[in-house]
Amino acid sequence: MDKQNSIWIYSGRPEMVAVAVERGSPASGGYILAMQLGNGNIRLAATQHPSKYLSAWKHSVRQYGAPEVEKVYVSKPYIRYEPIKRLIAESLKEFKVEETDQYHIDAEMLESKASEILGSVKQYAEGSA
Repeated sequence: MDKQNSIWIYSGRPEMVAVAVERGSPASGGYILAMQLGNGNIRLAATQHPSKYLSAWKHSVRQYGAPEVEKVYVSKPYIRYEPIKRLIAESLKEFKVEETDQYHIDAEMLESKASEILGSVKQYAEGSA
Protein backbone atom coordinates (compact mmCIF):
# COMPACT_ATOMS: atom_id res chain seq x y z
CA MET A 1 0.00 0.00 0.00
CA ASP A 2 1.20 3.48 -0.84
CA LYS A 3 1.53 5.17 2.57
CA GLN A 4 0.88 8.70 1.27
CA ASN A 5 -2.37 7.81 -0.49
CA SER A 6 -3.54 5.26 2.05
CA ILE A 7 -6.93 5.68 3.70
CA TRP A 8 -5.50 4.23 6.92
CA ILE A 9 -3.87 6.41 9.59
CA TYR A 10 -2.49 3.24 11.16
CA SER A 11 -1.76 -0.23 9.90
CA GLY A 12 0.21 -2.64 12.00
CA ARG A 13 0.23 -4.79 15.11
CA PRO A 14 -2.90 -4.56 17.27
CA GLU A 15 -0.95 -4.00 20.50
CA MET A 16 0.39 -0.68 19.12
CA VAL A 17 -3.04 0.87 18.45
CA ALA A 18 -3.26 2.29 21.98
CA VAL A 19 -0.08 4.27 21.34
CA ALA A 20 -0.67 5.19 17.69
CA VAL A 21 -4.38 6.14 17.62
CA GLU A 22 -6.18 8.60 19.88
CA ARG A 23 -9.57 7.88 21.30
CA GLY A 24 -12.38 9.48 19.28
CA SER A 25 -14.60 12.27 20.59
CA PRO A 26 -17.95 13.81 19.68
CA ALA A 27 -16.08 16.49 17.71
CA SER A 28 -13.75 14.11 15.85
CA GLY A 29 -16.07 11.12 15.51
CA GLY A 30 -14.93 7.53 15.41
CA TYR A 31 -12.90 5.12 13.34
CA ILE A 32 -13.45 2.29 10.95
CA LEU A 33 -11.26 -0.67 11.90
CA ALA A 34 -10.39 -3.54 9.63
CA MET A 35 -8.90 -6.47 11.50
CA GLN A 36 -6.90 -9.05 9.61
CA LEU A 37 -7.58 -12.27 11.48
CA GLY A 38 -5.46 -15.35 11.96
CA ASN A 39 -7.74 -17.30 9.62
CA GLY A 40 -6.90 -14.89 6.77
CA ASN A 41 -10.24 -13.09 6.78
CA ILE A 42 -11.00 -9.43 7.47
CA ARG A 43 -13.53 -8.22 10.04
CA LEU A 44 -14.84 -4.63 10.08
CA ALA A 45 -15.72 -2.56 13.13
CA ALA A 46 -16.76 1.01 13.89
CA THR A 47 -15.73 2.53 17.22
CA GLN A 48 -14.58 5.66 19.00
CA HIS A 49 -12.18 3.57 21.08
CA PRO A 50 -9.99 1.37 18.84
CA SER A 51 -7.73 0.06 21.61
CA LYS A 52 -10.73 -0.75 23.85
CA TYR A 53 -12.42 -2.59 20.95
CA LEU A 54 -9.28 -4.64 20.32
CA SER A 55 -8.99 -5.48 24.04
CA ALA A 56 -12.56 -6.77 23.99
CA TRP A 57 -11.76 -8.85 20.90
CA LYS A 58 -8.71 -10.30 22.65
CA HIS A 59 -11.03 -11.37 25.47
CA SER A 60 -13.29 -13.07 22.88
CA VAL A 61 -10.27 -14.93 21.55
CA ARG A 62 -9.52 -16.31 25.02
CA GLN A 63 -13.14 -16.89 26.03
CA TYR A 64 -14.72 -18.23 22.83
CA GLY A 65 -11.88 -19.23 20.52
CA ALA A 66 -12.39 -16.36 18.04
CA PRO A 67 -9.56 -15.88 15.52
CA GLU A 68 -6.73 -13.66 16.77
CA VAL A 69 -6.08 -10.26 15.20
CA GLU A 70 -2.77 -10.31 13.34
CA LYS A 71 -2.90 -6.84 11.82
CA VAL A 72 -5.23 -3.90 12.19
CA TYR A 73 -6.03 -1.01 9.86
CA VAL A 74 -7.53 2.17 11.33
CA SER A 75 -9.15 4.92 9.26
CA LYS A 76 -8.97 8.59 10.06
CA PRO A 77 -11.89 9.72 12.23
CA TYR A 78 -15.31 10.30 10.70
CA ILE A 79 -18.35 11.85 12.40
CA ARG A 80 -20.66 9.30 10.71
CA TYR A 81 -18.34 6.32 11.24
CA GLU A 82 -21.06 3.70 11.89
CA PRO A 83 -23.06 4.27 8.67
CA ILE A 84 -19.79 4.46 6.73
CA LYS A 85 -18.75 1.07 8.10
CA ARG A 86 -22.12 -0.33 6.99
CA LEU A 87 -21.61 1.10 3.49
CA ILE A 88 -18.16 -0.49 3.30
CA ALA A 89 -19.59 -3.81 4.52
CA GLU A 90 -22.33 -3.61 1.87
CA SER A 91 -19.69 -3.05 -0.82
CA LEU A 92 -17.90 -6.21 0.37
CA LYS A 93 -20.97 -8.49 0.49
CA GLU A 94 -19.73 -10.68 -2.37
CA PHE A 95 -16.72 -11.59 -0.19
CA LYS A 96 -18.70 -12.29 3.00
CA VAL A 97 -17.99 -15.59 4.70
CA GLU A 98 -21.30 -17.31 5.41
CA GLU A 99 -22.53 -17.31 9.02
CA THR A 100 -19.85 -14.78 10.11
CA ASP A 101 -19.08 -11.05 10.12
CA GLN A 102 -15.90 -11.74 8.17
CA TYR A 103 -14.82 -11.13 4.58
CA HIS A 104 -12.45 -13.29 2.58
CA ILE A 105 -10.41 -10.51 0.92
CA ASP A 106 -6.88 -9.21 1.00
CA ALA A 107 -5.74 -5.78 2.23
CA GLU A 108 -5.48 -4.33 -1.29
CA MET A 109 -9.06 -5.23 -2.20
CA LEU A 110 -10.26 -3.90 1.15
CA GLU A 111 -8.47 -0.60 0.57
CA SER A 112 -9.85 -0.34 -2.96
CA LYS A 113 -13.46 -0.92 -1.89
CA ALA A 114 -13.19 1.27 1.23
CA SER A 115 -11.53 4.09 -0.77
CA GLU A 116 -14.51 4.21 -3.12
CA ILE A 117 -16.93 4.61 -0.22
CA LEU A 118 -14.80 7.06 1.74
CA GLY A 119 -14.26 9.20 -1.36
CA SER A 120 -17.98 9.40 -2.01
CA VAL A 121 -18.94 10.36 1.57
CA LYS A 122 -15.97 12.57 2.37
CA GLN A 123 -17.76 15.93 2.23
CA TYR A 124 -20.54 14.69 4.53
CA ALA A 125 -18.70 12.64 7.06
CA GLU A 126 -15.36 14.09 8.11
CA GLY A 127 -14.85 15.29 11.66
CA SER A 128 -12.45 17.90 12.94
CA ALA A 129 -9.02 16.62 13.78
